[in-house]
Amino acid sequence: MAYNLEKSLFDAQATEYELWYQTPQGQYADALEKELFLELIQPKCGQSLLDVGCGTGHNLAFFKELGLKAAGIDASKPMLDIAAKRLGTDVELYLGQAEKLQFDKRSFDIVTLVTVLEFVSDPTKVLKEAARVARTQIYLGILNKTSLLAINRRIKGRFRESVYNQAKFYSIWEIEAAVKRAVGKVPLEWRSTLFFPLSWFRYARQLDRLLLLPNNPFGAFLGVKLDMEKIAQ
Repeated sequence: MAYNLEKSLFDAQATEYELWYQTPQGQYADALEKELFLELIQPKCGQSLLDVGCGTGHNLAFFKELGLKAAGIDASKPMLDIAAKRLGTDVELYLGQAEKLQFDKRSFDIVTLVTVLEFVSDPTKVLKEAARVARTQIYLGILNKTSLLAINRRIKGRFRESVYNQAKFYSIWEIEAAVKRAVGKVPLEWRSTLFFPLSWFRYARQLDRLLLLPNNPFGAFLGVKLDMEKIAQ
């Protein structure tokens, strides 16, 4: 994750980023985000996938469990070092930038960008690159500005330093406009999840799943699918 920011910001966050997934809140958010990916993408065993901004390889491990031929790219070497220890030689890892992917056109069936656009200076260029190397689908995982969690993070950020202070949160309408500028007319499907503060996770499990409806724009995490097989320029 993270491309236009000072590399030291995410280099320093590598260990903390990984530890967050071991907290109850992190595990809860992670489970719902993965459910959202599966619902939208419905990946098939054996498909190839590139995870742009793969970080410590947390999502890559999940993609590998699904039977996907996964590869990852990230700008932070400390994060890639953690990913390499976790995944071994089963997943190809690349050090590089989202704005200039070192792969040929249509190299991967699926391209994923999970909390990447929030930290880049040129999201249009990043989306164009993702579209260039994707054959069938692009999946965007987005921090949603029209959510309780986003508001809470912005308030907390006024009183203490946080990586989220460097992030640009998006609404689904802003993402739709960005995709149209970068990729053209492409079928787009989306959902959102995590409708309540993460501290409520013990009480919100069923409600979060009940609210997982098409076109509900208020969840903290947006999942967006682009159908690249039906693109029209």
